[in-house]
Amino acid sequence: MKVLKVICENFVDAKPEVIKWNSWDGEHLRTVHGAYVAPIFLMRRSGDGLFVDRFKIPFLPLRVKTLVFTTQWDNENQISFTLTPFFIAKNTINVTEIRAGHTRVRVTYEFSGNWFQSLLFPIYKIMIKKWNKVVWEEDLPLKLRRQKALEYGFVDYAGIPADSVDRKDRSAVYKCEIPVPKTAGIQEIQHPFFTERD
Repeated sequence: MKVLKVICENFVDAKPEVIKWNSWDGEHLRTVHGAYVAPIFLMRRSGDGLFVDRFKIPFLPLRVKTLVFTTQWDNENQISFTLTPFFIAKNTINVTEIRAGHTRVRVTYEFSGNWFQSLLFPIYKIMIKKWNKVVWEEDLPLKLRRQKALEYGFVDYAGIPADSVDRKDRSAVYKCEIPVPKTAGIQEIQHPFFTERD
């Protein structure tokens, strides 16, 4: 079995907990990212998630079924395993605050394959770097908006306090809750097998 490893790094003026929230907010997949066609969640619990999707292969007019299991491995690392018809992938997202309010997001993509599948690794390497750039640019406004909202005192499902005197910066004390709370009736959790536990 051969393994391809590709590491991509990006930096953002936001707290690590904001990045973690973005990673775990499954509702944004369909509306923010072009490659996620129909994400359906099968399981959500504290620190873990499982979903299926018809995934658009980057830069090609093809869609494939995927099964993705994600776990918050520790405070700084999230690991996802993706099963596709072509390969098994492992993605590790490391989120580290390198100075106050400035975070490095390092994603390590790993693909396993037999000798025949490994012939495609040079193409995967090019595609995954482009893919990372596209996904990062799609997500960036969401991260920055979330950071700014917390700085204005935003509270999930309560909004920004009406009186300006009550608008205290919450970004330093905010902790991402996993699973991220969901609004009622969203399409992503309507499958009859969907199971959730706090």
